[in-house]
Amino acid sequence: MFSKFLSTTPSLLLTLATLTLAQDEIIDDLGSEGTAILNGARIKGQFVRQCSCDEQLQCTEEMKKQADACTYPCFSHFNKITEKPDELRQCFDDKLEIVDSFINCFSRRVDSCVNHSNGPMIPKTSISEIFAIGEQRISKPPTGTIAALIGPIKHYLDAAGVFAACVKDCFIEKNKDGYCYDRLGCQPLISDAKAQSSLRTCTRRLQWKRQAGEVCECSVNAGLTDLKQYCGMFKLMARRSGHHHSGK
Repeated sequence: MFSKFLSTTPSLLLTLATLTLAQDEIIDDLGSEGTAILNGARIKGQFVRQCSCDEQLQCTEEMKKQADACTYPCFSHFNKITEKPDELRQCFDDKLEIVDSFINCFSRRVDSCVNHSNGPMIPKTSISEIFAIGEQRISKPPTGTIAALIGPIKHYLDAAGVFAACVKDCFIEKNKDGYCYDRLGCQPLISDAKAQSSLRTCTRRLQWKRQAGEVCECSVNAGLTDLKQYCGMFKLMARRSGHHHSGK
């Protein structure tokens, strides 16, 4: 379920690119936001069976396919910021394998399922409320240093926001008769600590600073020329990060 927020390639990679402009600690803030959204969507007094790992995998794969199917028609919203939307889409399509690896890493490490079909009862979460709360939080304008850093590319991020909203609406429509977890009568259990730890570990394995740099350069060539001023910074930060970890 949490993986759904990570399953649209442009949204994930643009988020990672934005985070590269700030400090690594913001990864922890992102994890806190995700768990806060999940906690806010809990249904008081209602419980549901914890999914088996096979069930969780089934739903994760189904939701990823649904999100991917929504991505292509929604990508037209990027036409407002580039005359080369097909080239821009290819920048993200080239990273699909990386994003899948990230989602799989997170799903494995978050330890949210059990190895049998008789899992314990856990607090139930409203999937529809996840989207509602998530949209409210994401729509809040950034402030302070982050606002100053992303100011020159705000129009790109605005387009990404419209794209994400389009994917969300499409995804909800595909599930109007019930989500995969509803059909199976189970949900994953995601703890705050494990979500934070998993997000931190998997973003490092993803080498997200390097990925952001590559997406940045590709996007510049695809018409997002205002990103050019950031690409060198991404490369430098990726090299420093590599030296830091190799020196440990």
